[in-house]
Amino acid sequence: MPFYKDLKNLPKEDRLRIIDGLQRMRAQLIDVNFPHKKAAKSLILGTWNIRNFDDDRFNYGPRTEESLYYLAEIMACFDVIAIQEICIDLKPLKRLIQLLGDDVYDYIVTDVSHYSSGGSNERLGFIYDKTKVQFTGVAGEIVLPDKMLISEENTKKRQFSRTPFGVDFKSGWFNFYFSTVHIYYGSNSGNTPQYKRRVEEINAVAAYLAKEAKNSESNHILVGDFNIKQHGSEGYNALQKNGFTVINNRKGSNRDRTKYYDQISFRSKRNELRLLEPDREDRVITFFDSVYREEDFELYKPVMTKMILAKIENERAVIAATTSKTKIKKAEKKIASMEKAMLTDENFKEYYDEWRSFQMSDHLPLWVEIEIDFSDAYLRKLKTLP
Repeated sequence: MPFYKDLKNLPKEDRLRIIDGLQRMRAQLIDVNFPHKKAAKSLILGTWNIRNFDDDRFNYGPRTEESLYYLAEIMACFDVIAIQEICIDLKPLKRLIQLLGDDVYDYIVTDVSHYSSGGSNERLGFIYDKTKVQFTGVAGEIVLPDKMLISEENTKKRQFSRTPFGVDFKSGWFNFYFSTVHIYYGSNSGNTPQYKRRVEEINAVAAYLAKEAKNSESNHILVGDFNIKQHGSEGYNALQKNGFTVINNRKGSNRDRTKYYDQISFRSKRNELRLLEPDREDRVITFFDSVYREEDFELYKPVMTKMILAKIENERAVIAATTSKTKIKKAEKKIASMEKAMLTDENFKEYYDEWRSFQMSDHLPLWVEIEIDFSDAYLRKLKTLP
């Protein structure tokens, strides 16, 4: 459960708005029958691309303290969750952990993908409940051997655009090697080298981990943003052909539920990976039903106005402090774009729709609940011993 005590220090208007959002979200999780954490019986595991957490390269940020409360409320539902698109500055992540309770939660992240093509200066990582999930001390990024390097245009051989990251965890009786990816996007067209590179990345990570699983005592779970548009696509099939069982969700995990970018898959060598509610059709949290709703536009109009005006002043300061024509032109372009956003309510509503996705995300968290108590099976096994 997140810590709310800092809410008392906020202005009353902000405090009441945040409390209303938190109460709606908590009620929504009850309504959809999201599983409660069960200390000894099961593990709630998930994946979430939290969209540029947290930089302002697209000029819709930064995230507000309010959004961090909502993110913490969602992440507190999980025992362990893989996170994609963590950015260079880790202060927002540390604040998120503080809200979750840093005596209970911890994180493990990669370094930034500074130099890779398509890496976008991002990190991959995991947030986990230390009282439920133990880090065994083993973690690593996947570096492909020469014979598995990814082909492009029949000439280039390369590593991943964002290096997949895996961590060995234990919860109860359940040992699992938890890997996360953010696969190169490239192109929607299946005839382009960029699309083929996306499929090859998925195939490469699945093939690599399939080999690792054969010699591992842990169950392998592979999750993340695969940029898979639909079931049955080449990328989706690349997971299955390498022996991974994919959790099928009824609808997509992007904001409008039309794309299947985010996936949870597993390869269980010892048949220890047993899902609770295996037939459940929907495993995402549709947080925009509770917070930053379409009907909340007027509520956030003053918040956005204050943020945009501050940004405009910053860009004017850039213009005043430089003689660089390039910097001046870039700043003037930003100012014009932000002034246009506030020009009419229609423009402002369009801005709000995008702005709220940078406060929360344009992806929805995807989850499964896994059995971790094998006591009965072990006792039955002991009975068969001579």
